[in-house]
Amino acid sequence: MTVAFLVWYFAFVLAAVFAPAWMAQPVGGNINRGIVFGLLQFVSTGLITWLYVRHANNKLDPLATEIREDLEGTR
Repeated sequence: MTVAFLVWYFAFVLAAVFAPAWMAQPVGGNINRGIVFGLLQFVSTGLITWLYVRHANNKLDPLATEIREDLEGTR
């Protein structure tokens, strides 16, 4: 997930640096590709966060609870 996000992020940065005319193409009204891709950075960050929290709640937290109970001798 980290590699995919970094590729996505650097693709955005490189497009902004090396293809500013392409990024400036209007999509609708005053909205251009750069704005759309910039906002999608926030969306992808939120999605990755949500996926990690879901994974942690379902997989990591039960394991941590089990380890803690074993160490405390409450199980």
